[in-house]
Amino acid sequence: MRGCMAGLESDAMNTSEATTESTESGTQIREASAASYSRAFPGADLESLQTHLGLASVSTALAKELEARVTRLGFDLTRPRYTIVRMLYLASDEALSQSALAQMLDVSGPYMTQLIDTLADDGWVERIVKKPDRRVTYVQLTPEGRERCAKLVPAIVDYMIESISCLTPDERGQLTYLAGKVMANLSAHHNR
Repeated sequence: MRGCMAGLESDAMNTSEATTESTESGTQIREASAASYSRAFPGADLESLQTHLGLASVSTALAKELEARVTRLGFDLTRPRYTIVRMLYLASDEALSQSALAQMLDVSGPYMTQLIDTLADDGWVERIVKKPDRRVTYVQLTPEGRERCAKLVPAIVDYMIESISCLTPDERGQLTYLAGKVMANLSAHHNR
């Protein structure tokens, strides 16, 4: 069985067997869950429920592994905090406004303030004010934050590539297209 990221551990056989068991167990759980919904809502489309639960499961697994990798690298960052430092690290302007960061992460201003406060307390970022508009607060990486990101971000890029290495280029294209289609549908329903 071809499995994403299978065989990357030193004991490829055990990893592959564990991945297969985990995948089968996850599939059984999703099928049972979808069947429960179907019993409770007899008119519901079982295949749609299974697909949705599968997507949610993949999203959760990706997020958990990202946070685990960050931790193994020696950093104490949640996914939103990692996303902020990554965006700052990759930003061409080196500083982004706090309100732009909130908009890009689709979070409230007060929550973004909490995230930035924590990152600043941990030495990752600092707030700055730029002329001519002193009302806008910008955030940039500290020299220490930039140094940490030079280790962290490339390792996460490797993980991102590794996580879909089981897919052919055509399959990656199909997945990207289908994920975009689902996102567009979600956006359309959100904006009603």
